[in-house]
Amino acid sequence: MFVFISCATSASSVFGKVDRDKPPEVTVNFRLLVWAHAKSQSSSVTTSFKTGEPTEVRFHSAFHYRDGNVTKELRLLPGKPSKNISYAGDATLSFFSNPNLESPYAFSISFDPRWKEVLLLLYPKTSSEKTFNCLPVFRPIGQPSRGIAVNLTGNQLSLAVDGRQQRLPPWKPTQFPFSIRNKDHIRFGVNVIDYGKTKPLLSVKKFFDSDDSPILLLRREAFRDSKGRIKHGKLMMTTL
Repeated sequence: MFVFISCATSASSVFGKVDRDKPPEVTVNFRLLVWAHAKSQSSSVTTSFKTGEPTEVRFHSAFHYRDGNVTKELRLLPGKPSKNISYAGDATLSFFSNPNLESPYAFSISFDPRWKEVLLLLYPKTSSEKTFNCLPVFRPIGQPSRGIAVNLTGNQLSLAVDGRQQRLPPWKPTQFPFSIRNKDHIRFGVNVIDYGKTKPLLSVKKFFDSDDSPILLLRREAFRDSKGRIKHGKLMMTTL
């Protein structure tokens, strides 16, 4: 399930008075990755008649946060991870949809001092896309030939890595081992588990080095049919 941390205080009381002599509670590098709410995907981006490519850059969300005495902004493209952000400060960091850092915040995360690098997956709680659930995902640093898979479908899945099966519960990042000995790729298979039976959804080859620690994100793309109903398409695997 998503990890979400609540707080009822205002922006001014969250940040409090800056103590210049106080050492940072945490020092961490993080990235953000956000997807649109299914019910918000009703409008399409204008495309070029000649090329079929988008003629505008549509930022999905803009978040604002306090870093020391400076308010910083992040503008995110849908389904694209942000740049790597270095942060040193209070363990609890709140992100706002408005530049004045006025409550309510969009989401808040409590960084563990032991964290050095984390990917924050964001999903809007409602179609208004003002507040978000947040799921932290950690790359297996210092563990070569080991990756992590995240099932974002809400269904019970199983992951096959070169034929070796393991379960992927929804919203629970799960590590998996792999080996590229005597070969140059890994074969991944994903099955859905329904009433004890499995149904294949995806089979794909991925090319990794032995010292890679990949993150695999599994989700279904939402869309509206001709009658305006929300549907979910084929399974998609994003590799980071």
